[in-house]
Amino acid sequence: MRNIKLYFSKEKTLEDYGFIFFLLGIFFLPSTMIIGILFLLPAFIITSLSGNKTFLKDYWNFPFLIFGLLILISAIFQNYYLINKYEAIYDSKLSLIGLANWIPFIWVFWACQPYLNSKSKRRSFSLILVSGTFPVLITGFGQYFLNWNGPFETLNGLIIWYQRPIESPGGLSGLFSSQNYAGSWLNFIWPFCIALFIEKGNNLFKKTAALSFLISTGIAGFLTFSRNAWLGLFTSMPIILGKKGIKFFLPIITITILILFFLFSPIFEGELQNNLRNLFPRKILLEFSNDGYEGLDVTRMGIYKNAFELIKENPFFGIGAGSFTEIFFLNTNFWKGHSHNILFELSISYGLPATLIFFITTTNILYLSSKKIFSSKMKINVTYIDRAFWTALFFFLISQLADVQYFDGKISLITWILIAGLKNIILDKDYTAQV
Repeated sequence: MRNIKLYFSKEKTLEDYGFIFFLLGIFFLPSTMIIGILFLLPAFIITSLSGNKTFLKDYWNFPFLIFGLLILISAIFQNYYLINKYEAIYDSKLSLIGLANWIPFIWVFWACQPYLNSKSKRRSFSLILVSGTFPVLITGFGQYFLNWNGPFETLNGLIIWYQRPIESPGGLSGLFSSQNYAGSWLNFIWPFCIALFIEKGNNLFKKTAALSFLISTGIAGFLTFSRNAWLGLFTSMPIILGKKGIKFFLPIITITILILFFLFSPIFEGELQNNLRNLFPRKILLEFSNDGYEGLDVTRMGIYKNAFELIKENPFFGIGAGSFTEIFFLNTNFWKGHSHNILFELSISYGLPATLIFFITTTNILYLSSKKIFSSKMKINVTYIDRAFWTALFFFLISQLADVQYFDGKISLITWILIAGLKNIILDKDYTAQV
């Protein structure tokens, strides 16, 4: 917290004020996105006008700029030049509206980089991000254990907290619209909780606070009953801790696999297996047993097959943002909010060329940053916070291949900020190879 205090106490430049706005925006973002944006917007404007490296002089912006131009061109063609064969059920103007999920974040990627261009700034960001999640944890536990219901509104609807009753067999969702969105947010936070806890330091208060957030976030993530959240809880620790984490992780995952095998394998069917199942909450059992999939209107592979067929209809420009839902309902009479794969969704919305550029660029940033963060050839100056940046983004992008939570504004904003953080790590001169 010392670095944060310095920013508030020293004589400040315009960029210092921008950094304060940035931290305040991050703090409010999980609980009140409107207030978060009210701070983040001036923070990004300050860096855009401060005379730092201009947008076009940073070659890392070019792939995302091309991506933005391609989706813009696709949206224009869909609205003014291409025949919309689904005109009766789909409004092509949604493609123009859908650009808001992507194009503004290209600017965010560039504008937030000055606030993440050092290890101390990335640590400050991490502390504020975790601290700002406190309302998510409190309301989530209140929802799960005390039946707090909502949504709650204030300021004439300017701020709405989606505190919904938990529907069986659902899980904790807190301030998010569903348990899967809450699980994705907590997966962002979990690696930073680990990193902050294991950082060197003997301050008892800080260690206690870090441990409290670590335990609370872990419990909340588990109570979402989101399989993505569970996987994130398991896999983050070995990535951040390295070899030490693998030694800790392997016994846990081995025991977990053995327990699941014993609980659900037909080999052990009988009274003992049934008695052991009764020791576990039904919600957990449903996530791993065939009973949890009974009555499903369509399988995930069925969704992917339909998505692939739609991509083939117009692979270059796509069909339109949000079109999958309506077309899938027309074809199957089943409603699905998206194609359950971010690359399929982007390809259906704006075409394969834009999707490939986005995929290659983000993958390249992950790859190049991993070479610095995890390379054994680097001097011992890699922080756990930087490992948390990489872990949080990596697992989120992987999880989006099986489900899509990107289109929640809080989640998409943090996604691009993490991408910017990793880009800074790639260029960070503090990472020096051993001679």
